[in-house]
Amino acid sequence: MFPRTAQQQWWFEAPESKNRSQAAGLRLAIAYHDRDADAVARALPEDEAEVRLVMGALENGLLALNQLYLPGAPDEVWERVTPIIDASAPAGVASRARALLAAMMHAMYDPTLNEVYDRKEQDPYAGAHLYAALTAMRAFGGEGDIEYMRAKADELDLA
Repeated sequence: MFPRTAQQQWWFEAPESKNRSQAAGLRLAIAYHDRDADAVARALPEDEAEVRLVMGALENGLLALNQLYLPGAPDEVWERVTPIIDASAPAGVASRARALLAAMMHAMYDPTLNEVYDRKEQDPYAGAHLYAALTAMRAFGGEGDIEYMRAKADELDLA
């Protein structure tokens, strides 16, 4: 059934919903960047369908960023992103996000990638947190601009 994934679903949303989910995703990534555990805990909406859209928006943004700047080798990504996750993720989320990251990294060298993506779709809360932490990691690396992210989130909130 189409759309199957959160990312695909995001593409078919109304503009207001897309803007809202992008803004929430950027605010979550900014909170991870700032190592603000309180803001991280409050950033996602309560509704699981909304969380899926935030995860889809973040995944979409990362895929676009990956076209411009490769994220680095899996070991390098692990070393850069796990401290961000550990510093700010809500209780119980850090281990789920780390497990999802480990599975995704392993799947890069194994044909089980579809299983990993199914796992991500089954736990959009952990997926959204993982993608936000990866987005924050990319901002630290000079591949993104945290001030631009803040301005874009504000702009999307007004749209």
